[in-house]
Amino acid sequence: MKFKRIYEKPLSSILLLGPRGTGKSTFIKTEAQPNLIIDLLKQETYRKLSLNPSLLEEMVSHLKPQHSVLIDEIQKIPALLDEVHHLIEDKNIIFYLTGSSARKLKKDGTNLLAGRALSKKMFCLSLKEIGQAKSIQSLLFSGSLPKVVTEPNNDQINDFLFTYVETYLKEEVFQEGLTRNLNEFSKFIEIAGQYHGQIVNLANLSREIGKSGDTIKSWFQILQDTLIGQLIEPYPLKIAAKETKHQRFYYFDCGVARAAQGISAIEEIPEQRGFYLETIILNEIKIYLEVQRKKYKIFYYSISSFGDLDFIIETKKKTISAPAQFVGIEIKFSKTWKPEYEKLLLKVKENKPQQMQKAIGIYLGTQRLTRGPIDVLPIYQFVDELWKGQIF
Repeated sequence: MKFKRIYEKPLSSILLLGPRGTGKSTFIKTEAQPNLIIDLLKQETYRKLSLNPSLLEEMVSHLKPQHSVLIDEIQKIPALLDEVHHLIEDKNIIFYLTGSSARKLKKDGTNLLAGRALSKKMFCLSLKEIGQAKSIQSLLFSGSLPKVVTEPNNDQINDFLFTYVETYLKEEVFQEGLTRNLNEFSKFIEIAGQYHGQIVNLANLSREIGKSGDTIKSWFQILQDTLIGQLIEPYPLKIAAKETKHQRFYYFDCGVARAAQGISAIEEIPEQRGFYLETIILNEIKIYLEVQRKKYKIFYYSISSFGDLDFIIETKKKTISAPAQFVGIEIKFSKTWKPEYEKLLLKVKENKPQQMQKAIGIYLGTQRLTRGPIDVLPIYQFVDELWKGQIF
């Protein structure tokens, strides 16, 4: 089973970032068909170029102008970017660079090609790409990394996901020098899995793990810089006294989140199925924004002792003369939409009628519903309308 990726074929040099296993190099090989492939995961290639990055010019010397080169896992040798910059300008060679850590590139002081290459991101497979080849229930268990979506055997899926967590989230992050204590970071990875989809209080986490708040904050930053996780900021609507000001955390994939937590079956954590469904929708929105080149930011909103609004997509920033505009989205793991699901959507709409362009509910039912100002959509109908540009 193969899936056609929805991303545009690159026509010029690009820096394509995304978590390991999202299909970056496969996409480049299939769509762009580079003339030369340099894989930095190969030890001999890595050793030669890390000792002498200028060897890159010799390796591409046989190529003609407008020929293309794929360098896989560029963050392993950030110094290569200076060589790439030179070869783009002087030799007119197209470079497709893939990587899984912008942190390492920026940390080493590289110039990220100073605009000579477009910067793009790649995520897990979207529902638009998968269609209904795999059920939502299956995706909640497996996540949507290409390798697991195409794997029919649940035991094989678990083996892959647990290996992914052990060898990449823990060991490779450690080997890249992003953290100094593997055991402590491993414990953090598991606890972060428990907090997946939930509001994160750094002070509480600090006490739970026994590390300083600054250390916990730096670990979350590692997950963000490697695109493994995302902290979503609260949206300051200022319509209630007890608006939550803490961030909300999501792993990039619900299968990885489950494995990070050490859970072998979704049935062991039924209370988290709603958070996992949110992850699938969040992934869909991020891919849509990336492909459509929309620079909208994703937030959430919460009032203590009242409830959460899963996502707020800011479609227009606040200016001196006009307030911000946004779309509110509430997601429920339910085949039946209940009035209590829409309380916060209604509250926000009543208080910010001009700013809230749309109020959207998403659920597992089959009927589209109109609940006053709220449009309640079955999940696949939401996906269809999103990609038609009818949501934002």
